Amino acid sequence: MPQTIKSAKQISRSPHETILFAQKFAKNLKPGSIISLEGNLGSGKTTFIKGIARGLGLSRKEEVKSPTFVLMHIYPTPIPLYHFDLYRLETPKELEAIGFEEFIYNPKAISCVEWGEKAENLLPETSYHVELKFVNDHTREIRIKAGKLDRTAKKG
Repeated sequence: MPQTIKSAKQISRSPHETILFAQKFAKNLKPGSIISLEGNLGSGKTTFIKGIARGLGLSRKEEVKSPTFVLMHIYPTPIPLYHFDLYRLETPKELEAIGFEEFIYNPKAISCVEWGEKAENLLPETSYHVELKFVNDHTREIRIKAGKLDRTAKKG
C-alpha cells in the first residue's frame, strides 16, 4: 500500500518536471482520492493531471486535455480518472446538473478538480490540495497539502 503524504513542495523548471513530480505523487493515490488543483491560468494544472494520469497507467499523456468547455473528461486508467475543469463554472447548480458529487464520491475512481476552490464546499476534508504558483515564465512552485485548507492563512 502506498504511503500517504501530508504535504510536499517542489520547484518545477519545465512541464516535463511537473509531469514527473505528479507521476510520483500518483503513487500515493488510491480509489476514492480527490485532488483539488488551484493556480492562475497557465500555471500547470492540466500538466500536473497529465502526470497523475501517466502515474495511474495512461500510456499517452497527450490524451489529457483540459475539459474547459465540457466540464469533465474520464480517462481509461486501471483506476478510472475523472478530470473536471471548473474555470467557466458560474454557479454550483451547474455542478448538480452533471452529477458532480456522484462522480467525486465514487469510491472506485480518482477525481482531479481544476479550479477546485469553486467547489470547495463540496469536497471532503480528506482531499489533496495542489497549488501551482508562477516563480517565473518557466518555473513553478508546486505545493501539496492533504486535508482541509486554512483559507485565513492565505490572506495578507
